[in-house]
Amino acid sequence: MRKLLVLMVCSILMFSGCGENNSKVKQTYTSYNDKFTVMVNSGWQEAERGTLNTSADIELADFKNEKFFVALMENKEDFNWTYDEYVNNTIEANSSVYPGINDAEKNDIKIGEYNCKYVELKVTTESSGINTYMQIYYVETENYYGQLLTWTLYSKKDEYRDEFIELVKTFKQK
Repeated sequence: MRKLLVLMVCSILMFSGCGENNSKVKQTYTSYNDKFTVMVNSGWQEAERGTLNTSADIELADFKNEKFFVALMENKEDFNWTYDEYVNNTIEANSSVYPGINDAEKNDIKIGEYNCKYVELKVTTESSGINTYMQIYYVETENYYGQLLTWTLYSKKDEYRDEFIELVKTFKQK
């Protein structure tokens, strides 16, 4: 009887532990054009195409936890810019959409072997008054320049900041 009780307790602990481990399971998503991939923790899913950004190559969301990711990639052949010019011109072009982006500190980060600079912002949606925490990564791959955007509610900034950085580090050109 005692062995049966111990076996039952161990089984319960083992199965309850499995649920916790599943939250760390990574899922790989591929871009609409099949040229890029990114890995996310379970809970994320593809958003309906065009829901988060009509120009996006990848759109992912964890709606339950209010976390979002978008990849916007552009062929280098379409630009006569260096990577730094791409970053500066894109920031300038987005300054009306993201007030304060010009003043945001640019941080360097490596995504695999890719060059990348990113900024962190508090963005307030003018029409709704909602405060959002956003990270915008400017990445250069072999053939593309791009923006990788992550965002959540501002109150969840500290909770998701590191997860967003780890998510972006999994981004790859195929």
